[in-house]
Amino acid sequence: MKKFVLLCAISLAVAGMARADVGLIAQAPVITSGHATVTKDKVNVRARADKNAEVVTQLSKGESVEVLDRKGDWLHIALPVTAKCYVAGKFIKDGAVTADAVNVRCGPGTNFKDVGKLAKGEAVEVVEAKGEWTQIKPTAHCRGWVAAEFVDIAVPTPIPAPIQTSEIVTPPASLPPVATSSLPPPAAPVEVHIQYVVKDGYLAAVNDVKAPAPYALMTPKSDGLDHIIAYLDAPQLKLTRYEGKHVRVLGNQRWQRDERYPVIAVERLDMVW
Repeated sequence: MKKFVLLCAISLAVAGMARADVGLIAQAPVITSGHATVTKDKVNVRARADKNAEVVTQLSKGESVEVLDRKGDWLHIALPVTAKCYVAGKFIKDGAVTADAVNVRCGPGTNFKDVGKLAKGEAVEVVEAKGEWTQIKPTAHCRGWVAAEFVDIAVPTPIPAPIQTSEIVTPPASLPPVATSSLPPPAAPVEVHIQYVVKDGYLAAVNDVKAPAPYALMTPKSDGLDHIIAYLDAPQLKLTRYEGKHVRVLGNQRWQRDERYPVIAVERLDMVW
């Protein structure tokens, strides 16, 4: 009887250790945004995250897309140039939008789903103007949905830490040794973190002349106060027309150890409606 009790105790202990080992296995994080590659041919891009939603365009195997967000088994992507987008012709004049918050639709009619919006004054590339509707090339604000199983999101490549090297130089025998006690110690390397990010916020001009950039991404105001999310390094973009508006920023974020806020090198900036 004692041997039986002892064997049971040992079995329970081994089982507990096995369960403990299982608990130590961490699940890999789910990547929800970034550059991605289509893994199948003729993959439908739809207007909504629904297998019955309207098809906006199709993607070919090996095609690259930009994933912005994930919703269950669906990925929210920026529409490729092959997508057909339509705007009511009365809102387009000389290649520019004449009203604010103009719907971009996946077909020539109000019965088609919207896939984006346009701001007043925004430039568009007209493909064809026919009747009451004008076909345009997709803008940076046009979005679609694709099944996640057909897209492979690239894993961000970690940036290796800088390699520190040192070299000792022995002076020639004919020269007196150099006194090193008066030399200042070498400066410590600056630790910089860089990663690709997708961040939402409100764009605002920065008045501080010591700031690393003239614009910043801000939090929504609460009790009249807002806070800086990141400074925006975007010399190639005209950001004045986005001041005070809700935007989504994509780009490489760098953050030094001694800096209070990071700086995003803006690759793309979109309006959020």
